[in-house]
Amino acid sequence: MDILDYLEFNVATNQELQKITGLNAKAVSRQLHKLGGRIVKIPNGRSPKYALTKNAFGVNDEIHLWETDTYGKTYHIATIRPLSAGGFFIELMPNMSKLLLGEAKNGYYEDLPYFLRDMAPQGFLGRKIAKEIHSRDERFPNDPKQWNAKHIGRYLLSNNEDVIGNLRFGVNTNLRLRSNFSRSTSADYPELARQTLSSDINFSSAAGEQAKFITYCTEQNAHVLVKFSPKGDDATARRWRDILITEYWATQTLKNTNIAVATTRLLEADERLFLESIRFDRRGEHGRESMLSLLMIDAEFVGNGANWVPAILELHQQNLVAYQDLLNTQQLHLFGRLINNTDMHLGNLSLGIKGDLFNLLPVYDMCSMGFAPRAGEVLPFEFEYPPQNNTALNSASIKYITKLANQFWHSVYQDSRISPEFKDFLTEFLPTIAGQKQLI
Repeated sequence: MDILDYLEFNVATNQELQKITGLNAKAVSRQLHKLGGRIVKIPNGRSPKYALTKNAFGVNDEIHLWETDTYGKTYHIATIRPLSAGGFFIELMPNMSKLLLGEAKNGYYEDLPYFLRDMAPQGFLGRKIAKEIHSRDERFPNDPKQWNAKHIGRYLLSNNEDVIGNLRFGVNTNLRLRSNFSRSTSADYPELARQTLSSDINFSSAAGEQAKFITYCTEQNAHVLVKFSPKGDDATARRWRDILITEYWATQTLKNTNIAVATTRLLEADERLFLESIRFDRRGEHGRESMLSLLMIDAEFVGNGANWVPAILELHQQNLVAYQDLLNTQQLHLFGRLINNTDMHLGNLSLGIKGDLFNLLPVYDMCSMGFAPRAGEVLPFEFEYPPQNNTALNSASIKYITKLANQFWHSVYQDSRISPEFKDFLTEFLPTIAGQKQLI
């Protein structure tokens, strides 16, 4: 069999190609050399593998990956080579993070690299993006969860301004002029909420299921993500207001600790409550910071698929995460359990890339989601403190986090914006936590 024909569907070592073709090692090497840039050499111990590249996503077989720094300047950091046999190979530029090479540490991916998959549309706004794209091209499913590597790649080539983080994908990304983005003040938030629900707004791939929009707030001189409650004062609207209030107080409670949190503020307008969070993957108008979800990092390097702590622990054991970030994650997870956060899935924690380590980014979506409506039904408030010994933390850390959780509940209780039913629940609940009746 001809080498070219074999590599159309396989990745192989020189020795394997010798067996297939009947040629000796030098003859195989000469044949590979004749194929020039279409052949990539994948590190594989003493026996490197060879793969044939192909054009993909409507462009050629060399697609640049870029990184935007905090000043908005873009740098070429890697070249992505789609492979004829399936998968992708990453060719790093000098001195770039080896984390981009993946779990195998050789740059070979059997599917789309985790950092590109993480840039795909997700959550509430991601579904809106998918529906909009589907209305223009029916080859794209209207549910982003059904998008494959081809869909994601083609989308990212045309839409990399609003993706999460600081990576951008495409050969000519550096030639694009800086895009205009919406600018607003908090006075515009009611209209932006209306537009979001009517789909008449620019979208971002921001993850998460709660109703939200993104904008550049001129009051904050920052890019922000804004969640909002349903309009009115019915039971559902009141409950979501309560949850947004708990998210605000969670960030306020944690902001003076060693744990980094998003900067938030609460605003009321037009019968809605808005929770504004300054985006920590943006700097100024055009600068960016690295941001990847633990969900995709876990899928590539760990495969735990469970919760934050075992995933970060395994990354730490692989020397990919510092001990302080592991400790902070353990403390965050306990804090979340103590404030009735039932939504601490892997997509709700993010890491950045700093050199050859992942670093824990500010916490977000930390709220009392256990009180959220279920299947459209608003259930009575109900929560009991979980066991506090189900953690690897020492007794001093447990005591510290428990104190922070008690402080959180006390702050929520004193907030005049909570609903009467939440107030009644907390009146009964606060004296039960650690027997501290003095809290109220």
